[in-house]
Amino acid sequence: MPKLLIKVFGDPGEDMCELEEAKYLIDFSSQIIVIDGQQIRSYDELAKIASQEKYRNQEFIEVVQVPAVTGG
Repeated sequence: MPKLLIKVFGDPGEDMCELEEAKYLIDFSSQIIVIDGQQIRSYDELAKIASQEKYRNQEFIEVVQVPAVTGG
């Protein structure tokens, strides 16, 4: 299983983690999570996508976190 390369939109830094660690590192409720242009809404959805054939031989999967902006 590839590792996750986690980037925050607009921030030049990045973190790398195992899929299992993403349960605790990614807040799916207050951020928009994107992999290859597809929005991910839960850890289970992330795990399902990470296990797809096209990602199996990759070293990492790039995960982009976009902070949700609220207000009006």
